[in-house]
Amino acid sequence: MSRKIVDLTMNLKTGSPVFPGYPTPIVHRWTSIEEHGYYSNLLMFVEHTGTHVDSPAHFIKDAPTIDKVPLEKFMGRGVVIDASNLPPKAAITAELIKSKLKELGVEIRSGWVVLFYTGYDAKAGTPEWFDHPGLDDSGAKYLAEKNVNAVGIDAPSIDQSPFPGHKALLPKGIVVYENLTNLKELLGKTGFQFIGIPLKITNGSASPVRAIAIIE
Repeated sequence: MSRKIVDLTMNLKTGSPVFPGYPTPIVHRWTSIEEHGYYSNLLMFVEHTGTHVDSPAHFIKDAPTIDKVPLEKFMGRGVVIDASNLPPKAAITAELIKSKLKELGVEIRSGWVVLFYTGYDAKAGTPEWFDHPGLDDSGAKYLAEKNVNAVGIDAPSIDQSPFPGHKALLPKGIVVYENLTNLKELLGKTGFQFIGIPLKITNGSASPVRAIAIIE
């Protein structure tokens, strides 16, 4: 059986774009082979930099931090919903999600990973990057009721202020992936395996990940 692995992760580098209020990330050469005999870098960035996953503690006081979330939450059978034709800051509603899933012939259940393709990863670092579509209250509650493992998007956030997506999903233990990329490659390929394992950061609100999709 043939297998294809799709990298869903943005490069993490000095100057990578971040959500407003976060510091610009720095990847600084710390040692070199020429001077020290070995090469290493110093990394300085907030947990929510680049392709990352939010823990429930990001929005919910005393909720599980990234090191306490069960590993099985960071993987699952995946589906990508095409939201690329929506206008700027449009709501991703329950009605839209149900319609797209019906077109794909998919019924999501407990343990699935639902990803949204907007195309806004191509706008990273521009003012338009923050005009992405996002889950509204109805869309977030629908996914929460389905008890999926995770929800993700190729934009800096799964929602717009006042963050209905985060507030509906995280209390249910559903983790949130942001700044994914290459989701276009997964359109129409339902049932792939998604994996996005975080660093085990003690008391972390989030962590950068190397997210991949495995298509059998």
